[in-house]
Amino acid sequence: MEYAKVQRMVFELIDESRVGILTTVDAEGYPRARWMTPAALTRLSGDLYAVTPRKSPKVAQIAANPRVAWTFQTKSLDRIASVQGQARVFEDPGLVAEVIEEIGRYLTVLWRVNPLPGELVVIETMIEKASVFLPRRREFFEAESGHVG
Repeated sequence: MEYAKVQRMVFELIDESRVGILTTVDAEGYPRARWMTPAALTRLSGDLYAVTPRKSPKVAQIAANPRVAWTFQTKSLDRIASVQGQARVFEDPGLVAEVIEEIGRYLTVLWRVNPLPGELVVIETMIEKASVFLPRRREFFEAESGHVG
């Protein structure tokens, strides 16, 4: 299946679930997974965006090893998606504001832990590969985006 179709399926799942698991690699080489709320900003290139506190360990992990993975699922587990790619951290206040505008209402836990928007940075994930698994239909789709890190 061509990448645009797989990407659309992934983004539809993100719009529905509103949360995903971001996995980075820590300094000891172990995977670190955490729930986050991403967005695909329509004006940008079809990548994923999320916000996190500037002092979060994931910021240092991405700086040391930008390869990341995201996993998404429906509550009923009838659709499961994964993306892999390269992440970058941006401290651009305008981009932070744009991402918060898109997903801010879904960030209730983040606001309790870090109520200061000025302390947030944006994590951009440039998707290199995306996959969707439909277990009930026993269908699996995977495609590469053309971004290669």
